[in-house]
Amino acid sequence: MENEQPVPLQSFWQQFFGPNFGYLLELYEEYKRDPNAVSAETREMFNRYGDPGQAVATSLETRKVHTTGVGVGVSPDVVARVAEYVRSIRTYGHLAADTDPMFPAESSPELEPSTYGIIESDLSQLPATIVGGPVAGQARDARAAVEALKAVYCRDLGYEFAHLANRQEREWLTEQVETRRFHTQFSVEEQKQLYRQLAQAEMFERFMHRRFAGQKRFSVEGLDALVPMVDALATLAVDAGCPNVIVGMAHRGRLNILAHVLKKPYERIFAEFHTGNELASDEELAEYERGWGGDVKYHQGWTRVFTDASGRKARYVLANNPSHLEVVNPVIEGMARAAQEDRTRPGQPIQDVHKAFPILVHGDAAFPGEGVVAETLNFSQIPGYYTGGTVHIIANNHVGFTADPDQGRSTRYASDIAKGYDMPVVHVSADNPEACIRAIRLAFAFRETFHKDVVIDLVGYRRWGHNESDDPSMTQPVLYTKVASHPTVKELYATELQSRGAIDAGEIARIDQEIDEQLMEAYKKYPEVHVTAKVEDFSEQTEEAPPVSIDDLREINRSLLDTPPNFTVYPKLRRILERRRDAVDNGDIDWAHAEALAFGSILREGTPIRLTGQDSERGTFGQRHLVLHDVNNGHKYMPLQHLPGAQASFVVYNSPLSETSVIGFEYGYNIEAPETLVLWEAQFGDFANVGQPMFDQFLAAARSKWGEASGLVLLLPHGFEGQASEHSSARVERFLQLAARNNIVVANVTTSAQYFHLLRRQAARLGADARPLVVMTPKSLLRSAAAASKAADFCEGRFQPVLHKAIPKTAAKKVRRLVLSSGKVGVELTAEIGKRDASETAHIATARVEQLYPLPTLQLQEVLVAYENLKEVVWLQEEPQNQGPWAYMRPHLQDLLPQGVRLRYIGRPEQGFVAESSPDVHNRVQAEILQAALANDIN
Repeated sequence: MENEQPVPLQSFWQQFFGPNFGYLLELYEEYKRDPNAVSAETREMFNRYGDPGQAVATSLETRKVHTTGVGVGVSPDVVARVAEYVRSIRTYGHLAADTDPMFPAESSPELEPSTYGIIESDLSQLPATIVGGPVAGQARDARAAVEALKAVYCRDLGYEFAHLANRQEREWLTEQVETRRFHTQFSVEEQKQLYRQLAQAEMFERFMHRRFAGQKRFSVEGLDALVPMVDALATLAVDAGCPNVIVGMAHRGRLNILAHVLKKPYERIFAEFHTGNELASDEELAEYERGWGGDVKYHQGWTRVFTDASGRKARYVLANNPSHLEVVNPVIEGMARAAQEDRTRPGQPIQDVHKAFPILVHGDAAFPGEGVVAETLNFSQIPGYYTGGTVHIIANNHVGFTADPDQGRSTRYASDIAKGYDMPVVHVSADNPEACIRAIRLAFAFRETFHKDVVIDLVGYRRWGHNESDDPSMTQPVLYTKVASHPTVKELYATELQSRGAIDAGEIARIDQEIDEQLMEAYKKYPEVHVTAKVEDFSEQTEEAPPVSIDDLREINRSLLDTPPNFTVYPKLRRILERRRDAVDNGDIDWAHAEALAFGSILREGTPIRLTGQDSERGTFGQRHLVLHDVNNGHKYMPLQHLPGAQASFVVYNSPLSETSVIGFEYGYNIEAPETLVLWEAQFGDFANVGQPMFDQFLAAARSKWGEASGLVLLLPHGFEGQASEHSSARVERFLQLAARNNIVVANVTTSAQYFHLLRRQAARLGADARPLVVMTPKSLLRSAAAASKAADFCEGRFQPVLHKAIPKTAAKKVRRLVLSSGKVGVELTAEIGKRDASETAHIATARVEQLYPLPTLQLQEVLVAYENLKEVVWLQEEPQNQGPWAYMRPHLQDLLPQGVRLRYIGRPEQGFVAESSPDVHNRVQAEILQAALANDIN
């Protein structure tokens, strides 16, 4: 036979199969056209071993002699087309899988042999090895192997993993899927337990539907399998030795997860239903007046602590979440990261991804629709945010409130964005509970093997409308005609189990009766359950940090400048840092230097520190340099991780270019690790407005809604310097609008010593009663001598909410105007006063309000009484009048003013924008407001 090859050469080619062999055939065609079109290694292989297609054809001839006796050859072209067909089954089999209880899968040309010009006889003439993989070993020929392959990829689970970049991950998934490792038969006890869980889920919902008619609960019905899925996943994690399972989800199905996974008592859940037709009790009203707001039942979290079968303590947490659906995603990741890290030793925190297992349940409309989802998925492989893999479950009910899928996304599946982040996806029908558990087991095994995220698209329906009083037939009449007649998964599974003989009708009735009795018993108890406020004390924190000695400052300063032998710092940066060497004894300490000293002193007192932001390692303005880079090899060195005397960990990370998700992550980290000083820094303060839901729903309100305390620090560069609207204002007015009942601290400090003391005070106030700290940080003042402080200012005193320099009594009597300000404009006013003769400004006194909230009323009163001849108090600000602190300060100052003293505003006029774009206009306006503040025009 022409080109006949010896057996050893045939054996060489036969080690390749499926898509790989098809690729070889394509390469060989290129090689025949032009040998130089392929690599040298490929040319050598073809020169040595010849035509791979001929090798297979020869093998087929031999095989047919021993099997069918038919000696008809198969062309390499057919082999290549079969290989492509097989590859399509593995890649696109999910298109034909039975994963949607409402809309059966339609045929796809990708899965038809005719698309590839193949007929069944072609497959029958080929060996199963052409299909390859585990299914080939049990098949007599390619036709049988293809049928087996379709049974894997086009049945109860739909798989998408061909897009994964890592070959090892693809091969592992192929092995698990095609060997049917997770398709072992459920035992009778497992089947009964699964039925019980489905019955609990359905009957709980139906019970509430009857007993609390018309009240919202955001039922899980139609996706009931979600409950045993989350329970199975959490159980797998704990059985594998993980002590913390941290779950995040929106409101759909939340009550059911609370009851049946977190084990929140039924009666406690029932007690949180309110008709809205009654008046609150005196006790409830008193709680409200003290500052407690609480939250609706389907936003609240719960923690379950228990001992597992092996005697180990375990914890399930369902995090609190507002109606902003997916904003809890980064919070969960931050909580998981904090639970995974040991911060008790100096240096880098030590992460163990087996200490916490994150689970996120998403909505099908929200998963592609809410940007925070993509931001959170992006964390999955970033070192500072990595949690060892999250299992995502999309609770897919085909409707986003009233919108159809084609109105909410541009992709076929709700899960498609996950593929861009290199995550495998498994689609499963919520009407097939055993397949749902198999999907969970596969997802868990993948996470444990590769420590990567995996997505399960749980496809079902929504039995009711968006909530139980909503009528979905107005907008989805066809779908809801189907839903109305569709049996529940409990009913379907009961029928299936009876047909198998695993359970009989009598036992089903006994299980149902037992559940109903439990619900009724809890219902009788609930009127006696009173849900009290989790927080009663809304007073201002008063803890102060201990002083730091000059010797400690010197020691910390020396260590901050030490680097390992043979580590070469960038020469320009080395010169900058060397200026700090004598600053403690013989110079001024600037802003970034003060920050580093504060961090060092806090670490020595045993408080861990985590700082993140888009440029936080270096600092947006090139001021910080907490991470040094060797100019010769790029190695990094963090002096604060090698600080003598440190008793806790330190880390700083540059974050992704995101605000909402990063703020959420740091918030989550802080509530899980309340002993840690966690700081998030905006690149510019203006950019923080992207994270507004995190400020509104979490930082400002969490303590009053959920009893959740956070000591998170926001560092927001703020100041008007002629850089236009996106680089000027951190929108302090928005934080002041959120401030009430001592829920946050808002500061705009003007000296490095003040910043030092403020950070240390925040560290001292961490813990169960902590409050977030929002700091308007400087830009031009970072290196300004006017903002620098002497070492004595660090070692003596504490943070001063009001900076006011007392003057002699005789001079105080001449003062008729007190100018109050906050931030950079106050420093500029002091500088302007310094340029003038003392007689020109004798009528003026100044004070800077360094802490805007809680307002330091007593200190301001002390300032006011120092000037007995005062005629007016001016509030000076550089922000427009409808922005900045003015609207907040005005009523408070009015209440404090002595009789006969008027209040006046000086600053920019009201504007629809933040700051002017022209530096020249800025200079003119800034000069004019300073001049107005100094003018001797008091009537």
